Amino acid sequence: MNRYGIDVLGSGAVLLGDSVVCDGFHKDRGVRAQTHVHDDHMGAFETSKGFQDLLMSEATRDLLVAEFNADLDVRNNVYSLKPRTAFPVNGCKVSLIPSGHMLGSVQVLVEEADGLRLGYSGDFRWPLEPDEIMECDALVVDSTYGSPQSIRDYTQEEAETRFLELIHAKLKIGSVRIYAHRGTIQRAIHLLGANIGVPVVCSDRLCSEVRVYQKYGAAIAEVCAEWSAEASKALKGGRYVRLYSKGDKMPVEPRERTTVTLSAFMMRRDDPLMEYSDRAYRVAMSNHADFRGTVEYVQATGAKYVVTDNTRTHGVELALELSARLGIEAVPSSNELHYEWGT
Repeated sequence: MNRYGIDVLGSGAVLLGDSVVCDGFHKDRGVRAQTHVHDDHMGAFETSKGFQDLLMSEATRDLLVAEFNADLDVRNNVYSLKPRTAFPVNGCKVSLIPSGHMLGSVQVLVEEADGLRLGYSGDFRWPLEPDEIMECDALVVDSTYGSPQSIRDYTQEEAETRFLELIHAKLKIGSVRIYAHRGTIQRAIHLLGANIGVPVVCSDRLCSEVRVYQKYGAAIAEVCAEWSAEASKALKGGRYVRLYSKGDKMPVEPRERTTVTLSAFMMRRDDPLMEYSDRAYRVAMSNHADFRGTVEYVQATGAKYVVTDNTRTHGVELALELSARLGIEAVPSSNELHYEWGT
């Protein structure tokens, strides 16, 4: 362990000092901070519920309740915090700061008794708003796009425009199926809004998630459950958008004329749209900083010591690049294997 007590274990759990672990379980840490609800950050969550205090944003709690019908809203060890509200933990303070990655996503800041500030980026959008930039002395940073090759030559606004143009064009000749993971699918619904003039059909589970987004003020399109009379009429009529996301059963032979997959990962540096055929497309839409954004984010935090998350891709590359470009001490995480209860 380095002198700051920050690291990422082989399980993906992020250690911030002696008391806090993020997005994972560790038996020697009494508090778990949950940055967001994507599956790759939910490791050993059920174990954590039984042994740790859980800190998360209000929106993250509501999304988890909507998906799992969870008991999080009645548990006395779950604390849903407003942004930058300090939560006391063993002489230090923990704050959650929006990261812009998806609804409810946060960065985690631990301020120790001696004033030392330890941070974890989680997954983050770049640029962030000025009041969303976390300032810290030592930082654990996501390295999904840690390679200098991971650079987009298009903006997310351009990706969104290409997506909408594609949907409009394909609806002229039939129905459209859209598949995306949590967060990205809600972004698609937001973009569709009132712009397409056809019903948007989805599962009960996804309808529940949409209601959470609406609760927090997202200007999101109205959707109808697949069993409803409105959906039945639309499916017979032939012009509609059908949404699929995590937990939805995908048909072996889709009835929709066109399939559009939304990917959180870039495929081409210069173009967000990939055409497989005249019936199948992929669009890269991601609220996730690329390499340039990651470097700029680290610089903005003011961190002088950085651990790059080497449980993901490019952790070693990113550490070398940060050291060379910013003149700071940067090292990849240890990925130490650690036995966890219940795993």
